[in-house]
Amino acid sequence: MSLESLKSLFRPELEELSAYRVPPRPPEVKLDANESPWPLTPEARARLASVMHATDINRYPDGRATELREALAWALGGSTDEYVLGSGSDELIALLATAMCQPRDGAERPAVVYPDPTFVMYGITSRAHGWKPIGVPLDERWDLDADAMAETIERERPNLVYYATPNNPTGNCFSREKVEALVDAFPDTLHVIDEAYGAYSGQSYATLCEERAQCALLGTLSKVGFAGIRVGWVRLDEALSAELEKVRQPFNLNTASQVVARLALTDLAPLLETQITSIVAERERLAAELDRHGALHCFPSDANFLLVRYTGDVEELCRALLDREIAVRQFKHGNSRLRSCVRITIGTPEENQRLVEALGDILG
Repeated sequence: MSLESLKSLFRPELEELSAYRVPPRPPEVKLDANESPWPLTPEARARLASVMHATDINRYPDGRATELREALAWALGGSTDEYVLGSGSDELIALLATAMCQPRDGAERPAVVYPDPTFVMYGITSRAHGWKPIGVPLDERWDLDADAMAETIERERPNLVYYATPNNPTGNCFSREKVEALVDAFPDTLHVIDEAYGAYSGQSYATLCEERAQCALLGTLSKVGFAGIRVGWVRLDEALSAELEKVRQPFNLNTASQVVARLALTDLAPLLETQITSIVAERERLAAELDRHGALHCFPSDANFLLVRYTGDVEELCRALLDREIAVRQFKHGNSRLRSCVRITIGTPEENQRLVEALGDILG
């Protein structure tokens, strides 16, 4: 069989996609990936080392991640069986696309609805799995257009609707009233509320999830200091989690990730709270500094990053910052409203100050 014949066996939807590429060498000040800037303290590292020292890594990991599920239920509520775990929330999005792929009556393929702009993996994953992705533009304040969302859900009858709140890349929380109204209006759709950045907003939809079987919560440790262990979860009704478990690989979370994640939710939780408080304070300070430049405008943020509009040449600005070993996120593709914006992750006070000084040098 020829190479072209083999390539023809791939999903045709992949023609619309590009592989996700990460720069091979990060710059000195990395403010482009929404990670926490704070490394663990020596005491926390020692605690992790002690626990890992007593762990048998010659054996397969716990396929049910029992202790981690118990930690999640203790920290976030619910029963252990409500949680399905994955390698970051990315894997959970893929599992949902795999398991809930039955098209509605009369439809050729399943549909998924999400606001636009939002987390790119909703669209990428749905396309890769042969779903019909439908983005609904946000309003002028980056909030949900409730009428347009309702009309789209009514027309398209999606299996899934995603709401990232706080939203990436806009940074704001969506109107709770609008989200709850949509969840109640369409009980035959699974409404997945992505709380990846919820720690920085102080808001959660846990109560709604407990009261509505059609509501699920996505979560992750990636944004609060543990991006390297790749642990995420989705919390949903036990009858639905039991079905989702059927498509999860039995050892998808390695032993080290389970151990570190459990400690992050228990012993190390006070440290994380301190770091989160510091990042929120730096977010407000940095926004005030950036707004001093007439060419920059910071949109309100409830996350660990700022969406900043620039009146000049965005590509030239990003290049000038990179020349100074500072990386921020540029939007060359996707939603046209983002082309004039950059997304800036909140760094340490020293990193943020270096950014402020660099912008003062570039913008005058």
